[in-house]
Amino acid sequence: MGAAKYCSGACRQRAYRRRARDVVHGSARLDTFVGRHAELADLTKLLARHRIVTVIGPPGVGKSRLVQEAVAHRQHTTLVDLAEPAPGQGLHVLDGCEHVLQECVEFVQRHPAVRVLATSRELLNVPGEQAYRLSPLESHDAKRLFCDRASAVDGEFDENAPLLDSLCDRLDRLPLALELAARLVRVLTLEEIAARLDHRFAVLTVGPRDAELHHRSLHAAIDRSYQLLTEEERSALRMFSLLPGGIGEEIADALLPHGWELAKSLHARSLLEGGKQFTMLESVRVFAFDALLQHDSVAVRDRLLDVLATLPEPDEGDETEEVALGPLSWREERLLRVAAMVAEGLTNKQIADDLHVSLRTVEADVRDLKTALGVRSRAQIAAWATRAR
Repeated sequence: MGAAKYCSGACRQRAYRRRARDVVHGSARLDTFVGRHAELADLTKLLARHRIVTVIGPPGVGKSRLVQEAVAHRQHTTLVDLAEPAPGQGLHVLDGCEHVLQECVEFVQRHPAVRVLATSRELLNVPGEQAYRLSPLESHDAKRLFCDRASAVDGEFDENAPLLDSLCDRLDRLPLALELAARLVRVLTLEEIAARLDHRFAVLTVGPRDAELHHRSLHAAIDRSYQLLTEEERSALRMFSLLPGGIGEEIADALLPHGWELAKSLHARSLLEGGKQFTMLESVRVFAFDALLQHDSVAVRDRLLDVLATLPEPDEGDETEEVALGPLSWREERLLRVAAMVAEGLTNKQIADDLHVSLRTVEADVRDLKTALGVRSRAQIAAWATRAR
């Protein structure tokens, strides 16, 4: 398909004032590319049939890396200036379009003959565009990626560690999260890494220095998408973090005005996953719940309980959506237990011993409880827990 012209996020973040840069032969990445063979084959087929292909998917799922690999072995790969483009023959690659969506749309509209491979967290929505939704890695590839990156920093890493499968699942099998966590094996055991995942944004922060800012930490990757939402969409995402069992039309509309439309909008922006009901990746849920803690999470939870109380009881045998009350399958349960233990007069050290977690984790939980409840002392947490019983 001829030469590929490549525009990275770094190019666009410099206000598109740079002209085409050096020709790159082969992949610029020094690490190995793991898995995604089926996805590469799919992209090849789509590019043969469609003028515009947009790879979409959640933060950290590996859209940019997949496209880098797809164009790595073309004869010429050139970084293109979108502000003053000089499109020619071949494929033009636009990476990270969600941050400059309108500029990318205008580029496509100005040059109706060019072929485009784009990555974005939402579609360009231009005529002739073909979407390719990239999902998290399959379990075996997630484990392979973690082991590959972990072995690079610790030559004695045990690739058969029993905790590895569950650790990869808790990281949503997202390549960015897996790579960031794997770098920690130099200083932490897998058990210690797993124990810190309730506060994953504090530890998954050690990305490569040559990576763009939103690829250096998991929080930055998700926050990039969050900041692009409207305030109404942000509020909905925070609210939906309380529903780990799934988000159906009935509960979404009961919780929020136009709730189902907002859920569909968040899915279009790759912050909710599809299926019979919308669901949220665990890392996105942790992010959204942390954002909820900065707002009035107690009032939000009370609103959710009120809505659930008004929903009709299903007739026996009816197929209705099952609503699970979260926000997190393990984290809020622990927060409530910590509040109850504070009410019993236990110290943070005693709570940590009882729950088999670190003292640092309990201290963070107590801080989160104070933030969520709008209180300043352990006595006030105790008073709230006593009333809630």
